[in-house]
Amino acid sequence: MTRIITASILAALFIYAILSAPITVFTVMIEIAAAICFLEYARMALNKGIPVLKVRGLVAALLIPLAFISSHYVAYMVLVFILAAFLFTALEVAEKGLDPVVYTLFGTIYVGLAFSAPLLIRMEENGAQQFLLICSATWGADIGAYYIGRTFGKTKLAPAISPGKTVEGLAGGVVSAIALAGLCNLLFFPQSGIGLVLGAGIIGGIVGPVGDLAESQIKRSFGVKDSGSILPGHGGLLDRADALMLTTPVYYIFLALTGRVS
Repeated sequence: MTRIITASILAALFIYAILSAPITVFTVMIEIAAAICFLEYARMALNKGIPVLKVRGLVAALLIPLAFISSHYVAYMVLVFILAAFLFTALEVAEKGLDPVVYTLFGTIYVGLAFSAPLLIRMEENGAQQFLLICSATWGADIGAYYIGRTFGKTKLAPAISPGKTVEGLAGGVVSAIALAGLCNLLFFPQSGIGLVLGAGIIGGIVGPVGDLAESQIKRSFGVKDSGSILPGHGGLLDRADALMLTTPVYYIFLALTGRVS
């Protein structure tokens, strides 16, 4: 019951933020989420005995989304600056080895690029509806994969990483992702074509589980069950955002490749 209540509250707040919050408020919310996810990542690394450079990594991860919504030129300059800063840091901590720098840089890029996509999508024409579309597809995939997998799942998808995931669940997730994206389209975005619904559904159904499995592998390598405990019944925010952290960047690339971004 705690899990359901938490999910319902989160979904309501998230939909409000997507459809009604001004872009400045939405940006602040995305940056807060990015900060929480990076700090959860740093905590997991510390559990493995890897002292992630928390302050430098956090600042860099938060700068990347802001740079992208400024301009692509600013984004490139910020990324080069971050790379140079970490190269100098590698020289500074040379006697300790490169592990802290490598793990920090990975976390920075993982979180920074992932949380840039919601802002980039939100700033496009009909961006709120576009973002809600990929969120619906991602959530639909998760729901469908869970129930179809529990009912009909027999063939393990990635037993070494996540024993509960099945091929049958993946297929069911794709179908439910397209269905929920179609419902979202009818309710909030009726002028969009079937191509967007199918694109969002396929990305949510296939790419979403990859994001989930990738975060599961990160947790496994760090020796933790959950990324945190901020969400009752769900673990950490990174545990809940992992699929969206991959589906939204891929969806933005899909929009760009199909000429739907300015």
